[in-house]
Amino acid sequence: FLPGVFRCRFHFAEVMKPAELVQLLDRIRLRGTHGIVLKAPDVAEVAVAVARADAAGIPVVTLVTDLPNSARIAYAGADNRAAGETAAYLIGEFLGTDGGKVLVTLSSGRFRGEEEREIGFRRVIRARYPAIGITEISEGHGTDAATGTLAAAALAADPAINAVYSIGGGNRAVLAAFDAAKRPVRVFVAHDLDADNRALLAARRIGFVLHHDLRTDARSAFRAIMSRATALPRTVPPSLSSVEIVTPYNMPAAD
Repeated sequence: FLPGVFRCRFHFAEVMKPAELVQLLDRIRLRGTHGIVLKAPDVAEVAVAVARADAAGIPVVTLVTDLPNSARIAYAGADNRAAGETAAYLIGEFLGTDGGKVLVTLSSGRFRGEEEREIGFRRVIRARYPAIGITEISEGHGTDAATGTLAAAALAADPAINAVYSIGGGNRAVLAAFDAAKRPVRVFVAHDLDADNRALLAARRIGFVLHHDLRTDARSAFRAIMSRATALPRTVPPSLSSVEIVTPYNMPAAD
């Protein structure tokens, strides 16, 4: 590709309803842009809005979580199913034949990336570690308040929970729920090296972070958008970023 400059407009929200996201996508389409990089739930109304953008000549690239049945031209992110399988291996080998039960936290069941992680996790646990059970909580939307409430309720209902696979965030709140219940966490696997997870990993409150390079994802997304302006194929083959297992001993320096 020739060198290029992207001027980005950002729209962030901790929680956004599908209808609100559809309105935002339609406003962007009407205003005009050379491309959209999108993290969104995999629901029909969002896919329809993506189709409208594509029909208007605006390429859409999904980031971190995919919309595989939409008109998006590419997905930029990690292999989420492999990430879930990796988490299952780490927890399964750590708990061993002692077994127990894993609290699996999702921010929402509507995100395909989180669903793929959960599918990979359950598959490996079922196949290789049958002594380990799973309890799932969802719809905490990654917020501490909602996730903490859900985690506390799960712990109160199930005395066997002794491990965590955090797909959906809110990790400080999950740990606080264990602390309040005076329950140990034998192993805790989380995703992404944000500021909270860095601090928790350094303090040994969580054991492993599954991390992928967002710079790689951004490069993939921008290359896909640039390809729309060239003679390259309309749909860009996936270029998945690799998942790295981060511990307190190999944590990269913060930016």
